[in-house]
Formats: sequence, C-alpha cells, structure tokens
Amino acid sequence: MTMAKVENDAVTEVGLSPELMGYPVRRLKAMGWYPVEGTEKPTDPVDPGYRYEYGAEWSVADGKVYGVWNIAQRPQPYPSWTWVDGEGWVAPVAYPSDGGEYYWDEETQAWVEEDMG
Repeated sequence: MTMAKVENDAVTEVGLSPELMGYPVRRLKAMGWYPVEGTEKPTDPVDPGYRYEYGAEWSVADGKVYGVWNIAQRPQPYPSWTWVDGEGWVAPVAYPSDGGEYYWDEETQAWVEEDMG
C-alpha cells in the first residue's frame, strides 16, 4: 500500500521512507500518513511513446489521498535511442523484420536474437 504524508490538508510527501516501512498502518495514520487510493485508469489510447501515470495533483478526502491520471512521456530506455514524434523512443538500428525475438544490446548498439534454446 502506498502512503502519503498529509499536513494541513495538503500532501507533502508520497511514499514511505525505509525506516517507516515496518510501522503498523495504525501508527502511520497517527503520524499523518494516509493511504493513497487508486482510481480507475483511463482506457483511451495514448500516442506512441507516452503512458498514463498516476500522481499529482493530489487531494485529501475521507482519510485517504487521491491522485489524477496524467499522460507522460515514457523514460528513455537507452542512451542511444532518440525521440521521434509519432513513434516514441527509437533505436539507432531498425528492429529486424524476420519475425524473430530480439533484445537491444546497448554496448554493441545492435539487436541480439533471443536464445530460445
């Protein structure tokens, strides 16, 4: 369960620090930590290279914290990949079209065939 620190009806921090992880929920609530309540993820498609992320703007109601779904750019998967509008992150070498399964090797900057052995 994700928790958020609430002070003066405003969220000041999201996510517990390692030293708080072992505390019982009742104690965390007494310290001002509220559970983060998820809401239904939108089903509308997003453009290539983007995804839905749940987070700020945060609101507090009935002892719980609620966020909103935002559309955000996916993180860059490898340093060699570049952003192309309408496509997302693109490798410097095209993915092989032979129907095989490949993974990206950043060191050689090449697609390497999966060993299905």
